Amino acid sequence: MMDRQRKFKAIRIGIMRSDEFGLLKGIMMIGERKLTTIVPTAATNGRDEIYNPDFLFETISNGDKGIGFIIVHENMHKAARHMIVYQALHRKNARLTNMACDYWINDRIMKADPDKRIVEMPTDSDGKYIGLYDKKYEGWTVKAIFYDLLKEEEEQGGDDDSDGPQGEGQGQGSGQGQGDGGFDDHDWEGAQDMPKEEQDKLTNDVKEAIRQGQHAARKAGTGGLQDALGLGELVRPKVDWRVQLREFLNATCRKKERSTWRRPNRRFLHQDIIMPTLEGESIKVMVQARDASGSMWYEDRLGTVTGEMVSIAKMLDVDEIHVIDWDGKAVYRGCYNSDQIKDAPPIKEVVGGGGTNPVCVSDYLDKHNIKPDCIVVLTDGEVYGSWGNWKAPVLWAIANTRKITAPVGKTINID
Repeated sequence: MMDRQRKFKAIRIGIMRSDEFGLLKGIMMIGERKLTTIVPTAATNGRDEIYNPDFLFETISNGDKGIGFIIVHENMHKAARHMIVYQALHRKNARLTNMACDYWINDRIMKADPDKRIVEMPTDSDGKYIGLYDKKYEGWTVKAIFYDLLKEEEEQGGDDDSDGPQGEGQGQGSGQGQGDGGFDDHDWEGAQDMPKEEQDKLTNDVKEAIRQGQHAARKAGTGGLQDALGLGELVRPKVDWRVQLREFLNATCRKKERSTWRRPNRRFLHQDIIMPTLEGESIKVMVQARDASGSMWYEDRLGTVTGEMVSIAKMLDVDEIHVIDWDGKAVYRGCYNSDQIKDAPPIKEVVGGGGTNPVCVSDYLDKHNIKPDCIVVLTDGEVYGSWGNWKAPVLWAIANTRKITAPVGKTINID
C-alpha cells in the first residue's frame, strides 16, 4: 500500500506542476484524500476525495495518465461545486445529473490536454474507455446537458436501464457510474449532510483557491499556466438577467417602472413567494424578436430563449407583445398580452432556420409602423450582417456559452 500511496502522490504532484492543470493546485489541497476499498472506484462529496487503489492500479490499463485523469475529474467536481449547486437536478433525476456532470467535466479535461501529455481518459484491460464523453456536448452547461439527456430519455419512453446515449469515447465504469457509463461515485448525500456553515466555508474556500491560482499565474508572468479548464468562469460574478432587465427598463424607457404590492407577481405564486409586480406606463407595447436561425438549434439555445420569452412577459405584465421570428428575414407571429403568451402558437412552433441578420427586424418595424416602448431581441449573438437600426430601446438577450456583446443597445447573457 505504501508503494501505491507514493505513486498516487507523485501523480498528483505532476498534475499540480503541469501547465495544463496547474490552476487546480489550490482545489487539490482542499479536503482530505484517502486510498481505500470502501468505494468501488473513486468518489467525492465536493470536499474530500476517496480512491480505490485496486481500481486505480489494477483495473485502469493506461497507467499514470488514466489515474491522473480520474484525479483531475474528482477535483473538477470540487471546483464546480457540483454536489452543492445541482442538488435540485439530482432530486429530479439522479442518474442523468451524474451523467451531465461527468460529460461536462470530461469535455473540459480533454480540451485542456488534447495531446494527452499529462492525462488520458482511463481505459480497461481491453483498451476500452471508462467514462462519459460526447463531442456533441462540447461547450454545453451542465443544465443544458441534463435537459438534453432528459429529452432523449422521454423520447425513448423513460429510463430503460440502458447505459444512456452512446457518445464518442463512452465506456463502462463501475460504482455509481455503472448505470450511466461513468467511473466514479457522486456523494450527494455526503454533501447534503454537511452543515450549512461547512457548505458556505467550502464554497468560499473553492472560490478563493481558484482566485489565488489565477493571481499566482498572472504574477509569475510566464504565460505557461492556461485556464483551459475554464475555472475563471466558475468564480466570475453572475448577475441575474432579470435584475439587468429591470435596470434596462428603468434607464431607457420613457417613464419609470415602479413596484407595487397591490398585485402580487403571478410568476412566483406557485412557489409560495410573494413578489411585487412592475407597474407603470412605460411598457405597454413590446417587441420580442426571437432568433430562429440555424445556429439556434445548437445547445438548445432556441428552447432557452423561448422559455425566457414567457418569463419576460409574465414578469412585466405587458398589454401588447408583438412576436417576430427572424433569421435572414422577419416573420410576424402575432400580438399577445402577458396572460396569452404562454399558450400562443409561436411558443410551440418556430419559423426560420436560415442565416442571422437582425437588421430585418428593425426594417420590418419601420415598414409596418410598429412603435414599441422597447424591443427584446433573443438570440445566440452569432450575427452575420448588420445589427440593425433601432428607433426604440433595444435589449439583446444572448444565449451562448461564448461571451458576445452587441455593438448597439444593451446586452445581457441568459444562462
